[in-house]
Formats: sequence, structure tokens, C-alpha cells
Amino acid sequence: MTFTAHSGPGLWVRVQHRFGARMMEWFLSGHMMLFGLVLLAPGSIFDHPAYSWFSSVFFSESLVGMVMVAVGLARFAGLIINGARKHVTPRIRQISAGIGCLIWFGISYGFLESGVFSTWLAVYPLFALGELVNIHRAARDEGEHRGSSR
Repeated sequence: MTFTAHSGPGLWVRVQHRFGARMMEWFLSGHMMLFGLVLLAPGSIFDHPAYSWFSSVFFSESLVGMVMVAVGLARFAGLIINGARKHVTPRIRQISAGIGCLIWFGISYGFLESGVFSTWLAVYPLFALGELVNIHRAARDEGEHRGSSR
């Protein structure tokens, strides 16, 4: 039995080896999914004063929740694909970190516009900055990959 580049123990070793360096990307993907799941839970979060901007911009709390879950899942899939491939595909990581950066800055802006200052100030802006670091790391990986393929 032969294993391809996408299956068998080689796949697990590559994903496991690359996980540590990309832990922030995995974490932010999971947080995005959980944020979406909270919005999909029973109750109306957008009715809270801190979410006043969100309720004025987005007509559906559940739609925002579904988008957040979908983006988080897509990012997980991209990280698995990237981690499983013998040759890395940093573009997937750059694009998903860019989307994440826009989302976290958007969430930060939404809370700021509400005028309610809370623990969000210590969380979401740092997530956005973390995504900028993720973009930089993925770009550096791409540069290293291009340099090694010459």
C-alpha cells in the first residue's frame, strides 16, 4: 500500500509539525466559529446596547452567525489543506487572515460605534492585530517557498 501526499501518516506529521507555528490562525478560526454559534443560539444578542451598530447594519443576527461559522469552517479547511500538503500553499492562509482581519476590525468598529466600552476593547482589536501578524507570517512562508523552489 502506498500513501499519497494527502493521506496516511505523512499527512498527520505535516499537519502536526505546522500546527505550532500556525496556532494563532487555528485559534482565531475557532473563535470566529464560536462567535457565530453564539449569534445562532436562542435569544437576541443584537438587542443589547453594545450591539446597537450591528443591529442597525445587519438585518439578521442569524445570517451574521451563519457567515461567521462558514468563514471559520472554511478557514479550518484551508489550514488542514495547507498543513497536509507537502508543499505549502500560503496564499490560502494570506487570504483567510486578510478576511479575518477585516472581520475583527469590523467587529471592533461596531462595538466602538455603540459607545459601550467593555471587555471587547481588550479582545477584538487584538484579534485584528493578530491577523495582521498571520498575514505577515504567511507572506514570509510564501517568500521562503518561492526561494526554495528556484
